[in-house]
Formats: sequence, structure tokens, C-alpha cells
Amino acid sequence: MTADSPLVLAVDQGSSGTKVAVFDGDGTMVARAARRTHVSHPDVVAAQADPRTWWDAVVASLREVLAEVPAERVATVGFSGFMHTVVPVDAAGEVVGPALLWPDQRPLATADGRHHAAVERVRWWVASDPAAAARVRWYLPVKDYLRFRLTGAVATDRYDAGGTGFYGGAAGSADPRVAAYAGITADRLPAAGEPTDVAGAVTAAVAAETGLREGTPVVTGTGDWMATLLGANAVLPARACVYLGTAGVVGGFASPAAAAALTEPLCFAAATATGSAVAWVGELIGDDVGVLAAQAPAGARGLTFLPHLMGERGDGERPNARGALLGMTLAHTRADVARAVLEGTALWLRAIAGGELAERDPAEVVAVGGGVRGALWLRILAAAFDRDLAVPVVTEAALLGAALIAARGTGLPADPDRWVRVARTVPAEPELVKTYAARFDEFQETERRLAAAEG
Repeated sequence: MTADSPLVLAVDQGSSGTKVAVFDGDGTMVARAARRTHVSHPDVVAAQADPRTWWDAVVASLREVLAEVPAERVATVGFSGFMHTVVPVDAAGEVVGPALLWPDQRPLATADGRHHAAVERVRWWVASDPAAAARVRWYLPVKDYLRFRLTGAVATDRYDAGGTGFYGGAAGSADPRVAAYAGITADRLPAAGEPTDVAGAVTAAVAAETGLREGTPVVTGTGDWMATLLGANAVLPARACVYLGTAGVVGGFASPAAAAALTEPLCFAAATATGSAVAWVGELIGDDVGVLAAQAPAGARGLTFLPHLMGERGDGERPNARGALLGMTLAHTRADVARAVLEGTALWLRAIAGGELAERDPAEVVAVGGGVRGALWLRILAAAFDRDLAVPVVTEAALLGAALIAARGTGLPADPDRWVRVARTVPAEPELVKTYAARFDEFQETERRLAAAEG
């Protein structure tokens, strides 16, 4: 690439962190910045956030990367964001209330079972704070709120829109019946277009605030799972993807044609807590979980961890599911606990996604997300699935996918086959495979018994 060739900037808002990166025309990451964002738990089954903190993190991250890369070279901006969550804003774009995140189980305790969890969360919030709800002009998916702050334009894409549970009526619009059930009107939700649509341009005020060039085109983008599959080039039957982030997800595009059209991003299963479980235990024991877990033997000396720390969705909506650590004795150590958490998250992913993965039998499985930085966790996961795991050069696949979509939307060359390059392979070690094959039967029996007692 030449020194003045166009660059693509991507923003990815995760459940607990903001990431911004700049990519060149070969898909090489040339600058990156990230910030942690706070998730609050006002109740033991609650998970919510102040969306304004996301914007603050985006601004700070943009300033950081643009200190390394000239803004004049940034040809377009793309977005990805976590799904099943909407942000209530007024006509001026000011946040009216908290964003109830996808793990928030409070509204599901009284749900009728016929509507998407995201719809139930809006319904619950509207009923709990009708005065604030009366001021809402828009309910925007996460990435669309951030892009609105960047451009002043309201839009969403069909995939992220579908993840809210509100759409399904006329093409591109919310279903009035679902909206009415939630206590709102359908015109409070943006029209849904394509991920590759140009949805606006950087405003003068935001240019001054961030360092971006005024008028830079901003592409709509999509939800994190679609972006992740594109950024991992996970196209069945050749390749499936295991994502290790706050949650854990396994799947792939249904076919090469689906990947090209940005349709059918299959999700074999999604666990509620994987990375969040590891972060949780790290805070409790005050140490690096991977380093500590490496001091314990495979099998964690009989400890079994069930990672249902915010209810469960992996095998259906289970708001009353709870995490558990079973088999403890006075002989167990912090290392055993750390190891049990890594193993429990891996075995749960196998329990909910292993059957579909075995049936589809992709030629390769690629591992992406923040969790791939944990070498031991990847070894455990490879052994649990009894599959080698390919790790790409760019492991933040949602960022890369958002960049690919932005490039495509503005006519820049962007080929996933060229941009997604494998850096290394984590083998399924035979001895670990044997250990976890035996532990898996015990894990499933423990899960079955506790699930029966949830009530």
C-alpha cells in the first residue's frame, strides 16, 4: 500500500468495552485503541449501562488512533455493536434512560414467552418509568446510537433490527403489534436498510471533538455477530467460528452466497457468560485467571463450574438459571477454582453447540474475540471440542468485519479471503481430549440436575 492510500476506520461497541481500529486496503490493522465501559448490576439479575459512557469511550479512542493516522486518509467509517439492546433517546439525541443489556433477566421473570427478550426489556422499562418513556423519540440499537452521535442521522440495518424483536411487519419497519405490546409506537424505531448503506457523514461538531474529517462517509454497519463472522471469514462448510467475548457464540455463514449477500449468519448456540465469567472470577481471586489456572491439573481436581451467572440462553431462555461451583473441599485452591471456570465455560459451549458443529463438520474452526489471548483457555476449548482451532492475525473479528462492510459500502476493495489470515493453530491435545471427554459426561449430569431444580 502507498503512503496516501485510503484507510477504513471501524468502531465496535461490545457489552463491556469499546474498540476502534484503522485498517489499510490489505486488511492490516495500522492503529487501534480500546476502553473498558462499565456495566452496572443494580439487582443480582440486572445488567445495564449508561450509553453516554460508550460515546465518551468512542471519542477518546478516536482521538488516540487519529494521533497515529492522518484523518485525511480515512475514507470511511463503519460500525458494529452488541445486539438485543436498544438505547432510548429524545428528539435531540439525548439519552433518556439506561440501556438494559442483553443479559438483563429482570423483565423475563414476568414475560409471556411469546416475544423477544429485547421487547420484554423495553416493555419492563416503559412500565417502570413512564415519565421518562414519554420523552423518548427513538429506540436505537447500540451501534446506531453511536453512529447517530457521529452523524446526526437515524438508521439501522435489517440484521441488527431483527435482533431487537420489533421488526417483522412491512419491509424495513417495526411491527406495530409488537411495539404496542411493549407500550410504544412503531415510529419510535428506525427504518431498517442494508448494512452497506451510507447512513450519513461526520458532522462539523464531531469532527472538532474527535479529529475525524468533516464529511467522512459513515456506513450503517451491523450487529456484532454478523460482523464477527465476516471478520473471521467463517463461511460454511469450509469454516465455522467460535467467538470468545463477554458471551460465547459458535456458528458461521450458511454458504458463500449468504456471506456475499450478508444473510444467514447462523448461530449454533450462544452462552450468556464466558468472558464475563472469567472476568468475574479474576476480580474475586485478584489474579490472572490463565496464569493461576495453569497451576492446577486438568479436571480441576474434581471441581465443576456451571457458568450461568446471568441466567442462561444457550439452551433456551432460562432467567432462573444460576451459576454453581460444585465439589469443593478444604483441599481446593484458587488455582483449582480458576481452572474450573475455564473448563466449565468450554464444556458448556460444547454442550450447547457441539452437536451442531459435529453435524456440519466444517473443515476448519477459527477462534476469535478477546478470550483468544488466553492460551490455556484455547487449549481447553480445543480439547473440549476435539478440534484444532485456527487463530487469525486479527482476532477482533467484529472490528475487521465492520471495516469490510464499510469498505464495501463506499466502493473500496475489500476481500475477506485476503483480509482474514490465519496466524497459528492451537491443536486438540490427545491427553486433554481424553480428560475432557470423561469430564463432559459428569458436567452434563450436573447441569441436568441443577436445571431441574431452577423453578
